[in-house]
Amino acid sequence: MILDIAATKKTEDRVKLMILYTVIILISTFLLRFLWNESLVKHITVLKPIKSLLDAFLLSVALMVLRGC
Repeated sequence: MILDIAATKKTEDRVKLMILYTVIILISTFLLRFLWNESLVKHITVLKPIKSLLDAFLLSVALMVLRGC
């Protein structure tokens, strides 16, 4: 992700990539919170629901780092 931004030569392309990554993180945050609370919590009793968007955001970022995106 950061390598893609650093490799671009135009400032306009860097801004577009930053906006794109921000939108991807926000969408994955909302999707992760919904799926976590609606599916995982119901079927895996050890897990607790995510109550704040900050928790969902941090979990989303952590999963993206683990995936290598």
